[in-house]
Amino acid sequence: MELTAKLRAHVEFLASPQLKGRKPGTPGNLAAADYIAAQFRDIGLDLLPSVGSYFQHISAPVGDNLIGVHHPPASSERLARWLLLGAHFDHLGESGGDIYFGADDNASAVAILLETARTLRPLNHFSFGSLAFNAEEPPYFLMGSNFFVQHLPQEIGSPSAIQAVMVMDLMGGVFWPPLRDVVFALGAEKSEKLYRRLKQTTLSDHSLSILQVGIHLIEEVPFVGQLPFSDYHAFRNAGVPYVFLSSGRTPHYHKPTDRPDTLNYERMAQTVLWLQQLIYAMDQDCEPYGFEADRLEFADEFETVRSLVTLAANRATEIPGTSPITRLKLQRDAEWLNEISPLATTKEKIQRLEKISMRLQCLLADVPMAFLI
Repeated sequence: MELTAKLRAHVEFLASPQLKGRKPGTPGNLAAADYIAAQFRDIGLDLLPSVGSYFQHISAPVGDNLIGVHHPPASSERLARWLLLGAHFDHLGESGGDIYFGADDNASAVAILLETARTLRPLNHFSFGSLAFNAEEPPYFLMGSNFFVQHLPQEIGSPSAIQAVMVMDLMGGVFWPPLRDVVFALGAEKSEKLYRRLKQTTLSDHSLSILQVGIHLIEEVPFVGQLPFSDYHAFRNAGVPYVFLSSGRTPHYHKPTDRPDTLNYERMAQTVLWLQQLIYAMDQDCEPYGFEADRLEFADEFETVRSLVTLAANRATEIPGTSPITRLKLQRDAEWLNEISPLATTKEKIQRLEKISMRLQCLLADVPMAFLI
């Protein structure tokens, strides 16, 4: 499939030994930024006059974000309202003689960003921005996306001009077979209209499953508290409706084994096709989506977690590496999920669901603490 080959080519360049992990401020990071800018030019994306190029400069020690845009054909509607798609392109660089290639994190999402932009036709009611953020990884953590939101280009003006942002991170990994054709969509529950739009958008052949869950299910870490996960956080702080898309962590996360040959390019290709449909559908939603910071869709996320725990608690379909004590805890989780009603939301139910979600995440990333939760 041509799209699959293009996605793989992007990942193989960005996660190549020559770029040495794309750490901000390094030649490899600069080479990655130049590559993305060259792709923006090849695609035919416009630059913003107020920026003067595809590069939005953050600082000399760090580097740049990149911004490319599609404008709607009607000049009267140009730049009035925006839809944004973003992904960070930096990674961890080198350490102890090892290269942290960052194929899944986050060359996979940059590849999807580029091919979505390449195949997207101009929208009717919104300008569309393709954003490649720098400096998402530690020790900078979200510097690029925070800089973008705090220094919005003149053509965007204010966060209120952004109808919605879609942020992608970790889009190619697969560790557990039941998640082979799954992408998680988180955070849209804060905007009822956006949440409904996502539920309505599916591929006709159902080759991709979009599972919507609350952002709190990945952020509430036991014994720690709330930890934001990726660049969506900068937009959330500004009250911008958002959806965070991810296929989740795997045992390759933040390790030198995160290489191009570990990714599921077929699912990445299906994600490009699904994003096209979603963006075209969002282009019809001219009324603002709205944003409610405390809004939940508890019944839906409850059913999603219940379906995953049912599989994970079964020996035949369990997550690799599940220990006997963790399996017992998962079986108890499954019993609880099958006994209670998701319709009556309580603080206790929310907290229990968060713990169950974190147990699953630890297993999927092969973090040896799932039994402690």
